[in-house]
Amino acid sequence: MFITGLHALAQHIASGAMFDSSARFPPAKCHPGTRENALKTITDWIIDPAPDHSVVWLYGPAGSGKSAIAQSIAELLWRLYQSQYGGSFFFAAGDNMGRGDGNKLFSTLAYQLAVQFPALLPFINHTLFKDPMLPTRSMEIQIKALIVDPLLQVSNWSTHTPTIIIDGLDECADSTTQKNILSLISYNIRHHKLPLRFLIASRPEYWIRDAFEVATIHDLTLPISLNEIGDADDDIERYLVAEFAEICNKYSRIMSSVVQPWPPKRIVKRFVEESSGQFIYASTIVKFVGYSSDFCDPREQLRILTTADPHRASAFSTLDALYAAILSRIPDTHRAALKLVLGGIIIRLTVQAIEIFLGVDAGVISIILDALSSLIEVVRVEFQAEEDLKVIYGPRGCPEETGIKFYHLSFREFLVNEPRSGQYFVDVAVIAEQFIFTIFHLVGDALEQKPEVEQHRT
Repeated sequence: MFITGLHALAQHIASGAMFDSSARFPPAKCHPGTRENALKTITDWIIDPAPDHSVVWLYGPAGSGKSAIAQSIAELLWRLYQSQYGGSFFFAAGDNMGRGDGNKLFSTLAYQLAVQFPALLPFINHTLFKDPMLPTRSMEIQIKALIVDPLLQVSNWSTHTPTIIIDGLDECADSTTQKNILSLISYNIRHHKLPLRFLIASRPEYWIRDAFEVATIHDLTLPISLNEIGDADDDIERYLVAEFAEICNKYSRIMSSVVQPWPPKRIVKRFVEESSGQFIYASTIVKFVGYSSDFCDPREQLRILTTADPHRASAFSTLDALYAAILSRIPDTHRAALKLVLGGIIIRLTVQAIEIFLGVDAGVISIILDALSSLIEVVRVEFQAEEDLKVIYGPRGCPEETGIKFYHLSFREFLVNEPRSGQYFVDVAVIAEQFIFTIFHLVGDALEQKPEVEQHRT
């Protein structure tokens, strides 16, 4: 009977979303000796029998290595602390195996819990015997019937709560589903004392950030920012040096006459700088140099990357697809404004300057910046206007300014390279020309005391 229940449940899960699924092979994971601070912080939380928080939110910009950390934690749990492993789900947008479907999350986790903890199996099976269609019900019903109720019925459940790993929450379906998942986890921990803990990794999309900072899950959560923990540059350099050495070994017949170390340290340093803390950039370089095909010449591949070779763009197709996917979420109606905002960031304008000098509506700017939250950093800056600009702002002087910068240098490179960015190409010269023209126009109006300038003083 138990096998029948599991079999029924197995028809509605996303098996490819589990950490050890062949569908994800080979999965990204941390290179030895890297991300040690983040891994230790999370591992200490997992092995703590009574942590202060039931949820850890691991967040960082696109391509910063969140999935690699989540994968490494899952493998570590399974290898050393198997009794603390509850299950995992690695979301992937656009996947045709259900990995982007939030409705499969709780049924997939319930399946793993039933396999991992046999004491749960009779209760999950009984529930499915009464209603075999439960895995097709709403997420609210699934988590309650397939996870919460069975867990609360087990009499000998461990006081050291197992860990559930959810990676790539931002790649799940849509923002409504993502917020609903967080709300359900929070509600069941608070109201039903759900005896599980959750490691959740995602980009800091504004709706996810708001949920963790303002909603009821806030008090339950230990946030870990990849921008603030560890030294990504040192880790990336260590990773590149080790991988290039492996490439030399793999192609020893070709590389035997190459002067070591290869590449030279200055090239490695250049790649580290270009990565800007972005592990996906570094891994893209490694794959292009040493793993493009079984017959590639690493020396030629490196030359393409370090010169203005027309084939250089092809090395970053994976990265380009990531950037294009994020930009595609912005409605077509805001496409022109998007290019103005991106151009404004490139020429180092503040939010207020983009509004005034490039003519982009403040509300539209806000929408675009929210959509780009995994690619940009917004900061408050002190700004003193030059005397010739004070006439524009009026006697009260400059308003408080908000600066913007890209997390990754490679994003700028993508935007200004038309063959790579295509419809998202930003013509910086045109943006700069518009900026300068508007300055002269506004200053001229202000000096002539034309009434139209008053709108820029409010």
